Amino acid sequence: MTERDIRLYVEPPLEAGASRVLAAPQAHYLARVMRCRTGDRVRLFDGVSGEWAAAVEVGKRDVTVVVGTQTRPQVVEPGPVLVLPPIRRARLEWAVEKACELGIAALQLVLTERSGEERPKLERLRAIAVEAAEQSERLTVPAIRPPLRLADFLAAREGSVPLYVAVERSTAALLPAALAAHGPGDLLVGPEGGLGPADRALLQCIEAGVAVRLGPTILRTETAALAGLAVLAMARAH
Repeated sequence: MTERDIRLYVEPPLEAGASRVLAAPQAHYLARVMRCRTGDRVRLFDGVSGEWAAAVEVGKRDVTVVVGTQTRPQVVEPGPVLVLPPIRRARLEWAVEKACELGIAALQLVLTERSGEERPKLERLRAIAVEAAEQSERLTVPAIRPPLRLADFLAAREGSVPLYVAVERSTAALLPAALAAHGPGDLLVGPEGGLGPADRALLQCIEAGVAVRLGPTILRTETAALAGLAVLAMARAH
């Protein structure tokens, strides 16, 4: 029996003694890529039941995992919602992976005045989020929400949680200073070329909106998102 440094996300529920036949991609990963053998031990999580040790059983056609003892109880993983316009596929996928590692609770795609014609594949983005959660030892997988028009997103947003809006070429406070003044919040980053006049007018009408700068240079959308998320993650760590 070998302890393998492998974590897999499975659908709930998980409980001691339960067995689960893995879906083909996970079975292939364990048996062919990682060359697991019967008796090897991996870790499973489902987003609601914590993390569990499990024994692998490799059959001729299927790979089964038998759940053992819980290794980590489920805890709340607080994190921001990242509000992002669809961008080119490779850049969006990279941003989703890194944003998950930095602890987002959800990704909300929004259509802004200057959004492009990109049509993100939500199932692909969710698969990336799952892999990032497995790698980064999270206990939850961030939600990937379908695109909304910015006006509709703002109208549906409830509560007084700050929405930090990254604005280039402005005199707004830097994000760390704004965070110290207003507390934890969500992050909105605009498309290439920035938020348009109509977008800015909408954002000025919401009480929770806080314009911020992310530094002295102009950043690509995905770079700005990760720069802002890193600041928010460090604040949560303290």
